[in-house]
Amino acid sequence: MIAFLKFIFYFFLTLFLLGLIGRIILRLWLRRLYKKVNQETGQQSTDSSKGRNFSFTRKKKIIDKNQGEYVDYEELD
Repeated sequence: MIAFLKFIFYFFLTLFLLGLIGRIILRLWLRRLYKKVNQETGQQSTDSSKGRNFSFTRKKKIIDKNQGEYVDYEELD
């Protein structure tokens, strides 16, 4: 019975340590990948606390004249 409990203890300890090491390796790999992508695009890494500027341009809707009447509506809450 003691041998079984030791096995269970070491089994869960091993799983816990593998999970811990896996998280550390995943973080390092993602940081390296993030830096590599930023270097390739020529952008500097930005702080996540800074706001991001997005510019949206409205595109004119292209409708085929053979389709019939087109109704553009907005959904109201």
